[in-house]
Amino acid sequence: MINKEISEIFHSSTVLKRERLSFTEPTVQAMSAWASNLSMMQLGDTSESVLQAIHELSELQCSETLRFDLVQVLHPSIENVLTGLEKHFINQGLFLSDRNEHIILLTTRLRTYFTNIYVDIAHRSHQQLSSQKFSFFKISQTKNLKTARTLATYYALEQLGLLLVQQQMLYSSALSNQWYRTHNLYDLAVSNQDQLININQLQGTHHTIQNIQQAYSQVLLLDIFNTHQIRPSEIQALYQCSFDWAKMIQVLPRETTLSRYIVDSSKDHPPVYNRKQHESFHPNLYISTQSLLEHINTTIQKDADYLSKNEQAYLSGALKFHVQNVLGTNSERQHERYEYSAQLQICFSLLTAHFYLSKAKNFHETLQLKNNFGFQSESNVQSSIANNNDSNAPKHIKTLDREAKHIYQAQVLDISITGYRIRWANEAPKSLRTGEFILVNENLQNKWKGAIVRWIKQSVNKTYELGVEILAQDIYPCAVKVSTDRSNVNYHPCLLVQNQNLDTTSTSLILPNLPFFKEQQAIYLRLADQEVKIYLIKTLLITQSFVQFDYELLNDEQQTLIDQYIHQQATDLNNQDVWEALK
Repeated sequence: MINKEISEIFHSSTVLKRERLSFTEPTVQAMSAWASNLSMMQLGDTSESVLQAIHELSELQCSETLRFDLVQVLHPSIENVLTGLEKHFINQGLFLSDRNEHIILLTTRLRTYFTNIYVDIAHRSHQQLSSQKFSFFKISQTKNLKTARTLATYYALEQLGLLLVQQQMLYSSALSNQWYRTHNLYDLAVSNQDQLININQLQGTHHTIQNIQQAYSQVLLLDIFNTHQIRPSEIQALYQCSFDWAKMIQVLPRETTLSRYIVDSSKDHPPVYNRKQHESFHPNLYISTQSLLEHINTTIQKDADYLSKNEQAYLSGALKFHVQNVLGTNSERQHERYEYSAQLQICFSLLTAHFYLSKAKNFHETLQLKNNFGFQSESNVQSSIANNNDSNAPKHIKTLDREAKHIYQAQVLDISITGYRIRWANEAPKSLRTGEFILVNENLQNKWKGAIVRWIKQSVNKTYELGVEILAQDIYPCAVKVSTDRSNVNYHPCLLVQNQNLDTTSTSLILPNLPFFKEQQAIYLRLADQEVKIYLIKTLLITQSFVQFDYELLNDEQQTLIDQYIHQQATDLNNQDVWEALK
């Protein structure tokens, strides 16, 4: 997908071999006039023009201060083009059309050239400052070069962060030397004591990220949070929140008790968890994220008081859970993988899982109500019938389509105690996303197991590797009833999960991720034709797809009803012929 020219762009400085620009004169005024004529309505032509402009500008034989001024004129236009291009492939699923592949290549080429021109300006400015002899007549030139070096370093780190976000949303890896350049820019700033200079005061701007240290911290955070367990929309949301969080990160030259991550800036490698490393790894930067973790914990306890505007807009409950897990738990792998070969059967979504676990009954059929409309207000039912429109029909009345019922096959690469690593080589459904609830089975004659797609990574030849974590061996379909207002009572699919822990048995609920399912919420659990009142106590797991809750009964004596229901369901599932369910 990425050609050699792009993959090696961070290996060396661009050769200055161009005497003039082909599209305009090399002045700020001429460049501004040229940029003002670019049209976002013709995105394809404008993209090619901007790409050619940045390519020529990177090779132009001119002073670095002039190059910086010219690229700053182009900066808004380039970002507008990149934003327009990204809309064509972000959140479009894993497998992309040939057209989108070409757009991705164009976007990557433009973003890397744009990043690299700032990298080159920073390094060339530093080289000139280091080589020139002091002269009273060169004070102004020296000051301008120092300013160019500082600002170019800042904007290079900004672009490296955006490049990283794009790569993460496409499940692709960093380019060769990308991390080395990132660390090297920060080292350069520290060696010249530029890392804390306020960019806004230097340039008269209003950037939220105010200095090079915060810009570097933001890039580190973007990598730390990308455990391949979140979706493109969540990656973008974390990027927006990182503007506030970068200020809470400490980057120190020595280790402290709070140094959770470490960096060896001589290596082309992202930050790693602070544990014993290979003898060739010599950390020289120590990263503390404790202040951010404490902030996230506080927002969970006192939500409205501690959230910034960005956090209010982008920080969902699932993302809080993700950040808390990343920063608050041991990131070392706990379970060894073993070679294993098998074909895994997979079906997606909580509703589909409910369908198969209910012997191929649609959700409303499992409720055992007198009629399908018995749980709505009469006015809503009449309205739905009168409109005769699926978009106005309640979700539970819809039946699953053929695609939703489809059972997919994937090759198992290895296993651990908690799950599988698999290869997905076929065309992927839209539902193949991180955090999705799935049913898995090695043999259709066996019992389904409940699981979650934990992570996705791009592999070779447009294939992907997936991490699948088993959540439960024993899962049973049921429903929950929620009163949304006086006239509406809604039922939602639910899975009752039973886990064996040594001599104890625990049960929990898996529900759709909907805003009215939250801790301390009272709801009714419907078991066939009976209902028991329960309280959702503790969130065990939350993703964009579903939430798993611990719960307790309002009346402990009703535990017998749940035990009897589980026993009956277990008996029915053991006798179920899965192939009958597929007919």
